[in-house]
Amino acid sequence: MSAGEVSGLIAAIAFALMSVFTVWLLYQLVMTMGILNRFLDDVRVETVPLMTRLQTMMDHVNTELDRVDGILTAVESMSEKANNATKMVQEVVTSPVVKAIGIGAGAGRAFGKWRKK
Repeated sequence: MSAGEVSGLIAAIAFALMSVFTVWLLYQLVMTMGILNRFLDDVRVETVPLMTRLQTMMDHVNTELDRVDGILTAVESMSEKANNATKMVQEVVTSPVVKAIGIGAGAGRAFGKWRKK
């Protein structure tokens, strides 16, 4: 066996080992991709119903928020009416009370002057 034949044999063995290693790597890659594909299918199967439930829940929340908005609008209206009524009662009551206090003060002074005489 000559040196050329030995180096050719070594090259052939190296090429065969490299080919076997490449086939093994490709096999591992195919297995990993299969696992990843099954995982993604499981995620899709689980995610679609969750998204449907989430949409249903958000629709319900929006309906409840619309109700709360209506309630708050009604409360605001009632509060404004109560405020207006309070202002009106205050105006009606305050004016006669101020007049009565003024008359009472004037009468008190007059009574005080009359008493001194």
